[in-house]
Amino acid sequence: MQATPSSELAMSALGTSAWSRRTGGKLSPADRWRLDLQLIVSRIGRLAASTRRRLGLDDRLLAQADSADLGLPDCADARRTLEHARFLLPGWLLQHSLRTYAWGSALARSRRVAYDRELLFVAAALHDLALAEPRRACASPACFAARGAASAGRFADSLGWAAERRQRLEDAISLHLNVRVPLAAGAEAHLLHAGAALDCIGTGLAEIAPQTVQQILDRYPRQGFKSRIADALETQARTHESTRTGFLLRLGFSGLIQSAPFPE
Repeated sequence: MQATPSSELAMSALGTSAWSRRTGGKLSPADRWRLDLQLIVSRIGRLAASTRRRLGLDDRLLAQADSADLGLPDCADARRTLEHARFLLPGWLLQHSLRTYAWGSALARSRRVAYDRELLFVAAALHDLALAEPRRACASPACFAARGAASAGRFADSLGWAAERRQRLEDAISLHLNVRVPLAAGAEAHLLHAGAALDCIGTGLAEIAPQTVQQILDRYPRQGFKSRIADALETQARTHESTRTGFLLRLGFSGLIQSAPFPE
């Protein structure tokens, strides 16, 4: 099918895999302006959500976990993905990836979002692959999310995924470093970003029941996550200042990590 001009524009939007291939993950002045705008919209959204909760107007469910939120999908591709992630990721980063899936699944329940559970799991398990390659910090493309998206796409090829589903996987991973990923970008992209943000800085934690939070933390322990993820991101930002990682750290993202409502 021939792409329309509007769909071509959408495919090359900031943070997508098409944008990453075109730019190498390096931000232009216009891209930095777009991220500033995302930040403003995100802050307004958080303030509005806080106000709705305070006034008792929030009709979202307080998410309670079930086995689907906590465990991997029962399918061959998810099992192969978990084996792949275990081979490539250090333990602390693997646990972050699994928590990201669990948080994303719980937030889907709270926000009543329908999604492809297998695709979200694969995206979450593989979204930080490039952070496990410190010796390749200077590799191309500059953005680690872009490199991780490409690696995940090649793995999806080995699973026999169709091109459209592989594209959704790559976009979800490439987009997850944006300040904001709306539902219009795809349910899995939205939930991957939300799950990773919750695990890093606590955004959205109030949507999940306390007992469910504890279940997830008990099942996938944090293992000193705050200091380890901050160090990994700072390494990326030092070598690639012009990427979204550099942008986020200049905004004080490391401080947000350290002040997240988790002990470590």
